[in-house]
Amino acid sequence: MLLAYGSDLKNNEIGPAVWGEWIPKALESGDLKCRPNAVVAGQGLESLQEACDKMSAGVSGAKLVVEIP
Repeated sequence: MLLAYGSDLKNNEIGPAVWGEWIPKALESGDLKCRPNAVVAGQGLESLQEACDKMSAGVSGAKLVVEIP
């Protein structure tokens, strides 16, 4: 049985090949898409509580983002 740990990827050729080469190119070409789409819950640190309240109320299939200028 072969055991592999997430931290192993940084110590071999797989991590740089995937995270350093493939993912950036795939995002740029559109072959890989960031999902779910982001929902901007506000701007600035003053919006963090509102975003937390929205999460507590229930958010399904969305990624809440607070933009920090």
